[in-house]
Amino acid sequence: MVTGVLLAGLVTAPPVAYAAPGEELHALRTVTGPGGVTHVHYDRVYQGLPVLGGDVIVHGDRAAESRTLSPLTTLSTTPRLSGPAAATIAAKRFPYRPSGSPRLVIEALGDDAAARVPALAWDVLLTGTRPGGLPTALHVLVDAATGAVRTTYDDVQADTGHGFHSGDVPLTTMIYSDEPNRKYLRDPSRGNFATYDADTRRFYTDPDGDWADGTPTHPQTAAVDVQWATAATYDFYKQTFGYTLLYNSETSDGPSTLYAGVHEGDNLSNAYWSAQCHCMRFGDGDRTRTNSYTSLDVVAHEATHSVIARTAKLAYTGEAGGLNEATADIAGNLVEFFAANPADEPDYLVGEKVWKAGPLRYMDRPSRDGVSADCWSPAVGSLDVHRSSGVGNHAFYLLANGSGTSDWGDSPTCDGTTVTGVGRDTAARLWFHALTAQWTSATGYAEARAGMLAAATELYGQCGAEYRAVQAAWSGVAVTGADQPCP
Repeated sequence: MVTGVLLAGLVTAPPVAYAAPGEELHALRTVTGPGGVTHVHYDRVYQGLPVLGGDVIVHGDRAAESRTLSPLTTLSTTPRLSGPAAATIAAKRFPYRPSGSPRLVIEALGDDAAARVPALAWDVLLTGTRPGGLPTALHVLVDAATGAVRTTYDDVQADTGHGFHSGDVPLTTMIYSDEPNRKYLRDPSRGNFATYDADTRRFYTDPDGDWADGTPTHPQTAAVDVQWATAATYDFYKQTFGYTLLYNSETSDGPSTLYAGVHEGDNLSNAYWSAQCHCMRFGDGDRTRTNSYTSLDVVAHEATHSVIARTAKLAYTGEAGGLNEATADIAGNLVEFFAANPADEPDYLVGEKVWKAGPLRYMDRPSRDGVSADCWSPAVGSLDVHRSSGVGNHAFYLLANGSGTSDWGDSPTCDGTTVTGVGRDTAARLWFHALTAQWTSATGYAEARAGMLAAATELYGQCGAEYRAVQAAWSGVAVTGADQPCP
């Protein structure tokens, strides 16, 4: 039984109460590991303001871990800068429109201790359309004292991939009692998730249940690909981890609010997940360089952003953003192996069916795409999150398959060592347990290593083969830690 927690040098207090005068912890979820060890994830509030990057985890009866915060008791919550002034600063910096009223928060996101010093900030939401037609919901954190832009992150987490059709696949659909002659592309066996036309905002229906014809010109084809891929992703999470791919329920009861829209934009060569609508959207591609963005790994990738948003809530900026993207890439590959669809043989490539010129990203050696990082360096956090994700992708590949040449690729290590993999299933279990029980919104790569070692200790024991493999895989991508070497 937990009687108290010590929060980063603050006072000891029951975890269900508060962390220090003026602070509160709000329990979000509890993950129970082997042996009944609980991991309780809390959001933090200070003087009624949400603390971004201040979430903590209580592991069993141990002290809570807070890697992000110094004491807040002396932090003023009175802004010198007004909300409208902050919105003006954000709009001058980025070519989008302010949406709603700026929200006053405590901002403590960042890749290191220096960047995680808490500050009062205005969270300004900007919306609009990026070059190429992709929407944006950009959060700009403006210092409420100085007016400086502290950091940004986007709720629309967009990814390019390789769109292809899934072939002849089974679909579970729905008939309403008052419309017995019309079937809806809604899956009542998997939380009622559904696919709709992004332009008309209408859900797809069919009179006889014989959906589409497999050609990209048929309006239903993209919807079939996405509906089936979402079902495969749902089954993967449920059967592999006991996790339900729903937004408002951890059980199969109740409606899902994870919806998918197809035919987004005018030949949009992209796909994305948005926290604003809790939905996925998929473009048709330009059909010259790109196919439809409805391939299995792309759909699983976007759906996984919703999983991340409900677990570690990895911020979409800096190293945490790279880890966020890597987690979604990894899930896309894992769902391919799970589904074993002959129309899309599983691999460790990302979006190989969308861009006609070749894969978007490579797991074995991310730099093969010419821009992604194989190895960690101090500059990784400043890269685009789709490029810094290479460090996490490479680490997972090494953990699952080992270094050197295999059926899945050719993966050198950054330190010249040889890594022996533990297999895809074990690697997946380690990664997911770290995501749900160890990582927080500001987790960077060094902390990801520490979290996975904690997960390995809990699942398999300290200094076992799995623990050593985690050490070797992260060291193999130049991410080191303070963990003690095993004898």
